[in-house]
Formats: sequence, C-alpha cells, structure tokens
Amino acid sequence: ETRKAVNHNAATVEELRKQNDLYRREIENHVREINQRAGQQAVFVVPVGEATILLREQIIQGKIRALKVQWRLFRDDWGHPTSPLKVLAAYCHYAVLYKRSPVGLPMPEEFEKNQEFKVPTLNLLLQQLAWEACVKNPLTGLSPDAPVVK
Repeated sequence: ETRKAVNHNAATVEELRKQNDLYRREIENHVREINQRAGQQAVFVVPVGEATILLREQIIQGKIRALKVQWRLFRDDWGHPTSPLKVLAAYCHYAVLYKRSPVGLPMPEEFEKNQEFKVPTLNLLLQQLAWEACVKNPLTGLSPDAPVVK
C-alpha cells in the first residue's frame, strides 16, 4: 500500500498511539531480551515515535503557530520528515546519547537554513518534547533528574 494516499492531518492521537504501540512493544521486548542476555543495559531505545506523537498532539490542539497542520511534518505520503521532525529526532538522539536534556541548545543549522522554521519557541518546544519522551521511557537509560543544558 505504499502508493496509497495518506491524509496526515486526519490522524488522531489515539490512532497514532495504537500504531506506534505495536511497533514500540516489539522493539522494546527485543531490547529487553538483548539486555537480559548481556546482563546489563547494553542497548538503549530512542523514543522518536513517542516524541512525534507528543508533537502531533500539540499541532492537533492548535498550540503551535509555526505548525498549524500535521502535514507540515512530512514531505510526502510515505512520511519522510521535514525540518521540524528531523530536529525533534536529533534532540531525542542527543538526549539518549549524551544523557542530558537538549533544552537550551542553540538553534540548529537545519532551522538556520530554513527560515520558515527558525522560530525560537518552536525550537524550545521540540527540545522539551524530546526530553519528555526520553525520560518517560526506562529503556533510554535516562531519568527526569538528568542534567539540563545551560
């Protein structure tokens, strides 16, 4: 069904969570099995899917002026990301790799090149949502009291 048209704007938070949970559970169970065999947390999860759902929920609720519709996160029906989603994923990876909150990092080059998204409040929101998603998942190795970037 790769040629099927997708209406990203029609997606509800409930539908998104249901779809993400199927994939998330399978991956997380696999990661737990690997870590159990290793006898330690050797593999970590980067919850970009959860962060994306948090972002899309904000868009649906009309809370983001720079992103009025969910479609703005994608460049095609397949779900290839636009700048905001790329940056959100990068902040999630930063949090898990460096065990630090991305809150306070400077405006990324991805937004500097794309003036449409060079909005400080959007950048801060993406940092906050990435951190929220990461500290909620114990497989990231993070906790809510991890250091925030100054």
